[in-house]
Amino acid sequence: DAETGKGTALAMTACMIYIMIGKEADSFYKARGFSAENSSKIRLPAVIRLSQIPQMLESSIQSLNLDAFAEAENAAVTELKSALASSGSPEFSKYVDRGLDMVREILRGKLKVPKISSHLTIPIDLTFTEDFSVKISVKNSGEGDATNMKLEWHIDEGLNIASGERTKTVPKIPAGETLDVSILLKSAEALGGTRDFSVVVRGTYEDKLKTEYSLQAGPAVLTLKDYKESEKLLHDCSVTEGRYGFLKASIEESEFEAEPLLRIADGLVSSLKQARTDIKEGHLDSAKARLQIVNDLVDQIDALLGDDALIEKVTATKLAEKKAYAMSKIIPAYNEAIASATKQETKLETELPLALSEWDASAEKKKRIHSAAVIIKDIAGQLKSKLITPELQVLDPSISDIQLEASKIVNDSHLIIGSRPQSPEKIEMALVVARSIRNEITQMMEKKKQELA
Repeated sequence: DAETGKGTALAMTACMIYIMIGKEADSFYKARGFSAENSSKIRLPAVIRLSQIPQMLESSIQSLNLDAFAEAENAAVTELKSALASSGSPEFSKYVDRGLDMVREILRGKLKVPKISSHLTIPIDLTFTEDFSVKISVKNSGEGDATNMKLEWHIDEGLNIASGERTKTVPKIPAGETLDVSILLKSAEALGGTRDFSVVVRGTYEDKLKTEYSLQAGPAVLTLKDYKESEKLLHDCSVTEGRYGFLKASIEESEFEAEPLLRIADGLVSSLKQARTDIKEGHLDSAKARLQIVNDLVDQIDALLGDDALIEKVTATKLAEKKAYAMSKIIPAYNEAIASATKQETKLETELPLALSEWDASAEKKKRIHSAAVIIKDIAGQLKSKLITPELQVLDPSISDIQLEASKIVNDSHLIIGSRPQSPEKIEMALVVARSIRNEITQMMEKKKQELA
């Protein structure tokens, strides 16, 4: 019986080794074979119980019965290890433990296990003279319960717990539920300036197999000050809003193009409004960043408006652009006027032959009138010398009148032809006027070019 007990202990240990290396099916098969083969020799209750340990483990795995596993584990630890020690083979005890660990892992893979996540919620805008709450939220997002949870707060020196427990034990957090635990803290003394404190929560919990896990939330940094950050930021917002009013007036009075800068300034107002909203909602870091950006932009625009060299450069550039624009409008108008004057001159020059023909016709007409008047005058003189009878002498006054009028026509200055001109007077006058206009336009254009140079 002693040898049978020793052999059974070694055989069951071999089965535990099979389990240890992941061949639990072979382990359970060989255990059943060993019991069947040696059933006639295994008679003592203690030996029978040893031979049943693999079957107990197999049953606990198949049924997911943790109580059955606990019973098998107890038998393996108290009875199988003792049997190994009694048989002079205590060095094999470690394989029993490792086999049990593997069974535990197999069960864990089949069982619903907890999955814990945690985070700290800390307040902002804290002072040394106020109490404030710090909260840890522990969420079980797994499928199994987390049991026997222990949480402990680790707080930097200088902070005291005003209310709440430093260490807390939670019997169970069911799957899918969240646990919130808060404590009230306060600075140990009213300090000046700014100081950072660290807060960490460390803890442990177990699954159904009593396997222990650790958790940690943090460290989180609590910043305590001797003033309210939110109040300071609101004050800074008001100061910056005042700067905006002066900035807008400066933009409107500057030499720069006002519209783009005013749009930027209006955008700064929107950012300031958002900063106030951030402060109200507790997003102080975001509000501080927005306020810093707004102030930096105001500083940049102020510097821009006060840069005399840049203003002179901008003024010169704008003047050059205006001159270039004026030239772009004047030159086409000048070219059009010169073209029109030149066209008029050309037209007058083409009319010159016709005008000379008209002059020739007029001269010929004057010549004929003058000749006719001379003939009439001479005939009238001849007739007067022949009026010797009283009957004819009554015609003397009329013939004298004819002679006088003919003499007037002969001596009329309008019938003086003169020498044939190169160009008629009206054409020459029109050409002089056209050339004068063209020269006047050219002089005006040259003067404007010099002004806009």
